[in-house]
Order: sequence, then C-alpha cells, then structure tokens
Amino acid sequence: MKYLLIKIFIVSIIITLVGSVSFSSAQEYLEQASQADLDQIESAINAITETAFRQSVVETGNDFNLDIIWKANTILPYDYSGKALPSPLSFITLYALADAPNPERLIYTWLVDDISSNKDGPELQGRGKSVFSVTAFQTPEFTHEIRVFVQDDQGRRGSATLEIKTVSPETYFYIFHNDNYNNLSPDVLRFSPNRESSLMVRPFYFNTSNPANLEYDWRFDGRKEANSSPRPEILPINIGSNLVPGMSANLRLELKNKKAGQNIYDRATRTTEIKIIK
Repeated sequence: MKYLLIKIFIVSIIITLVGSVSFSSAQEYLEQASQADLDQIESAINAITETAFRQSVVETGNDFNLDIIWKANTILPYDYSGKALPSPLSFITLYALADAPNPERLIYTWLVDDISSNKDGPELQGRGKSVFSVTAFQTPEFTHEIRVFVQDDQGRRGSATLEIKTVSPETYFYIFHNDNYNNLSPDVLRFSPNRESSLMVRPFYFNTSNPANLEYDWRFDGRKEANSSPRPEILPINIGSNLVPGMSANLRLELKNKKAGQNIYDRATRTTEIKIIK
C-alpha cells in the first residue's frame, strides 16, 4: 500500500520571550533531555496505532479465504512509515481480497456497524463491489465494525470482519539538530544564552491531505503571537545573551484544520517548557 507523501516547506517565525528578547533554539537539548522523555513521545505514537484497529478476522466456515485491507485519507509527515489512521469524519477506503477464481464476478455485501446494506442502497452490495468507502464517525474513540460477505454463482461463500477505531489528530515538536528534524522534542527544552536552533511541527491524522489547510496558533506564556508567514511549521528559537539562568516560559501550539467546518475534533495541541540554564 502506498502512503501519501507530503512535502513540508520550511519557514521561520520569531517569538518574543521577555521585552525585546527573541527566541530561536540550541543543540545542548540533546545533552539535557532525558531519553525517557523521547521514548515516551515515540511510545505514544505507537500506542495510538496499536489501539486504532484490529486486523481483519477471516471467519470460520468459509468456502474460500477472504480478507479486508483499508486506508484512511488523513495527513502524515512525508517520511513517516506508519499507517494513516482515521480521525473523525475522515474517508476510509476498504478492499475485500477474495482467494477465489474471478473475484470480479463475486457478489459482495458490505455491512457497517450492524446496519444492513439493503437499507443503504446498492453501493453496499453487488457483483464486483470489492471496494467500499465509508466516512468515519464524528467523534474519536468510536469503533467501526466492518463486515463483508462474498458469494459466487455456485453458492460458495466467504466472510470477514474488521474493526477500526477513530483517533484524535496529533501533533509533535521535532528539534533541529545535525541538519535534520528527526529528533523528537522533550517536554522541557533547556538552553543557555546565545544559542540558536528551531522546532518543526509535524501533524498526524488530520482530516486533510493538504498541509496548507492547517492553521497554526502560537501562544507564548498565553500571549498570541502574530504570524504572517504562509509556511509556519518551523519555529526558530533565539536565546538572547541577557537572559538569566532559571528563567522559563511556556510555548503552546494549537493546530487545526481550517477546512474542518463543524468538526471540532480536527485539531491538536502541543506544549513545551523552555528553561534557561548556565
């Protein structure tokens, strides 16, 4: 299965910390950050994937093997190798794979959440209907049960069941180091004065395939920061020389889908604390 590739363009914005002192980041975070912090963030991503769906179950009594595979149209970082998971109201495409001669001649009947296909029209049932699309439920943590029944002209049958859970969109900060942004940022960033680096925002599972539809709301100690840049996913952090060790500030991002309409769940937040050290 091919995953959607999304080109992330880089741009800079500057956040003011105290008075005229501006923020943009540093390399020593790798020395200061606890590996446990980084492991915790990565484990969170893996946990979402593991709980989001169960593999298709081939039911007993089949005359031939039948399986279901699926894909969701939610956004992922271009270099993320995991699966795109369905967020509320996202589009899910399912494929029935029948181990039988001439699968295009089989009659397919799709059932979703115990609703009979006969009630919802012929797009859920028919000869050669091996591909089926459904819109995910409107809230996170809802488990869809997808069932497909297949029959050939000789009366031989097969069936399979799949459970898919909707998830909330997620976003994570990655810190610039060694010319790349592959380093997950810890919850606390520690910098000494006169240091520079930057953070990248990476979105997961928003109900869009276009990163331009994402809106970035940056808050620095609760104060909204204006950003006129059309490519706001890179945040420079410049540590001024006059900052005093022991100072700290809270950086918060709310990332939301501008095209979400009434879907209040198509958004995510991420915060980090910035501390000044010697």
